[in-house]
Amino acid sequence: LTPELQRGAPARASQLLALWTFLGDGLSRPPATPVLQVWGPAGAGKTEVLAGFLQATGLRHIRLDAACFCSLGELQARMVEEIRRSVVASFPAAPRDVQQRVPPGRQLRALDRLEAALRPSLEHLSHVVGSNGEGGKAAGSSHGSGDACKRGSDKVVVVIDHAQELPRLNPCGLDLLLGLPEALHLGGQLIFVFVSRLPLSHLGVLPAREPPSIAFPSYTAAEAETALFKSLLEWSKQDDVGCGAQIVHSEREIHSLCSSGLMKFAVPYLGHNLHDLLRIGEEVLRRPDAVGGSLLTLQKQVEELVQQRLGLPDLSKLLEPGEKMDSSSAATIAAMRGMTKAEKRLILAAYLAARIDKDDDMQLFLPEGRKRQRKRTAVVKKRPNGEDGPAFLRTPRPVPLPRFLAIYHRLARQGHLLGPPLLEHIMSLKDAGLLRFAGGCVASLDRDPKIVCRVELPLARACAAELNVDMAEYLCRD
Repeated sequence: LTPELQRGAPARASQLLALWTFLGDGLSRPPATPVLQVWGPAGAGKTEVLAGFLQATGLRHIRLDAACFCSLGELQARMVEEIRRSVVASFPAAPRDVQQRVPPGRQLRALDRLEAALRPSLEHLSHVVGSNGEGGKAAGSSHGSGDACKRGSDKVVVVIDHAQELPRLNPCGLDLLLGLPEALHLGGQLIFVFVSRLPLSHLGVLPAREPPSIAFPSYTAAEAETALFKSLLEWSKQDDVGCGAQIVHSEREIHSLCSSGLMKFAVPYLGHNLHDLLRIGEEVLRRPDAVGGSLLTLQKQVEELVQQRLGLPDLSKLLEPGEKMDSSSAATIAAMRGMTKAEKRLILAAYLAARIDKDDDMQLFLPEGRKRQRKRTAVVKKRPNGEDGPAFLRTPRPVPLPRFLAIYHRLARQGHLLGPPLLEHIMSLKDAGLLRFAGGCVASLDRDPKIVCRVELPLARACAAELNVDMAEYLCRD
């Protein structure tokens, strides 16, 4: 395991040793459990470390991704076929019933049919390994036919990735797979390893049936940066990096990409998910002008790839030809185009009402109060705890509907605007996610409905500029 320990860094040394404890090495140390769970957040190295361990020890294994199947019968049929291929790859002179493939599209739901489909491959594996100890000449296989296979190991490790998807295939799927080593006649030759983002107890498995577990915690910032640098340095030395022209990056450039690019501009959105960070780093290294240039160019490249990784659209396409601005400004401009003045005024009224104390309404919105405000000098008002800082950083408070409509009328400088059109505008903003009714739209006779503002500062500022309203007069009073 020394190469894997050096490759995986000390951050995953305890997990590698735990795998060796539970799964053995296929030679002198036998497996200690028929079922094992490996869990941790996305990008914590679960699949990579487990695959490296199985490859290093030479344990015969297959891998199934539960997210790629539609039913438990389909997954079990694929498991039978992968085990058959692994046995045939190790022992090409297998009998005819082992050479026969599982028909495409076949599903194995019943336990007796699964037993009958698995028996030829497992019996042949046990017979050949037990008869001569070597099992014939092992051909190279991607299913893990290494030294352990050649020296007489009749065990097959079945790795089920994304095990959190198994309840979607069958509500009792996890319990059925957990019981296969005991239910099947030759189940002692199977070792199931469930890889998931949550412990199996969180997926409906009773604590009494929960198998031993190996937890993979998230990488720390230092561990993530070290792993990124090693992986990207190794990737850049490959011949088929897909760069088109030959691009050679120095260790200093790759280290700068990791520390100044990925850790600063990608981690705040993706966390320490090495899977996503590595894909972004590889894409940046494929571009000749991204590394070695200015920090601003690197920031734009990384943020663009992060946006694509998160599945967010390119909002700059919403602008008119010739307009150039960032994504937040482009989203604001696109949202403003389809709004009426009444909707813009409603947005501004909700934003101000959620951040202005109701005791200041008379002074801010009534004419006599504004006159007194001009004559007085600046007074620092003591705010309650948690209300310090700029107004746009304060938590928006629910606003009673009468107060919200009163502020709207004062901003419009007109009276008697309440009617079906105005209520339709309020509901359209609610459907757009800009406003929300606290507790739903149901109101009691003794309590007014309250509105929660979900508008961000850029949109509120754009609406105020469109309506010639100075937001500083209402929010910057301290």
